[in-house]
Amino acid sequence: MPVFLLTGICSNNSHSSPRSYTHSGCVALISLVENRFKFSSLIPEKLGAGRILITQAITTLVVSLAFAFAGIVWFYSAVLGGLACMLPNAYAIWRVFGARRTRNRPAVGALGVMLRAEFAKFIITAVIFALVFWLLPAVEPIAMFCAFVIAMFAGWIEAGLKIK
Repeated sequence: MPVFLLTGICSNNSHSSPRSYTHSGCVALISLVENRFKFSSLIPEKLGAGRILITQAITTLVVSLAFAFAGIVWFYSAVLGGLACMLPNAYAIWRVFGARRTRNRPAVGALGVMLRAEFAKFIITAVIFALVFWLLPAVEPIAMFCAFVIAMFAGWIEAGLKIK
């Protein structure tokens, strides 16, 4: 579970739950999750947001190799599912962080760049899925969507581990 989700769980809000959470318990829970995902430290820190793409590429490779035992169609379907996740993310990362687009901008301008990038990412993902199912009729949807979702979760976990 990403750290940013744990901080919401650990907040002491008397309206949401009758239980009160202790600060030390939450810190211990967050450090436990961070220690559980130490594989993330194998990717160089200087890559910044590119770490998300590398994590998704590694995850796509592992999932695709696992689906390769079911056949070649399952393998390339999983590869296409991982690419359907990675390519829109690469575009969004380029739009937000490339050419210093959000640096030296007011917060509203940076937020606008991020929202436009997220909307474009959604449209690109939909177009990729439509093109794959239209142009390649021999695609296994289960493998494709599994690889897509697993790569997406891997990116979220990688991004969540960097929120402090």
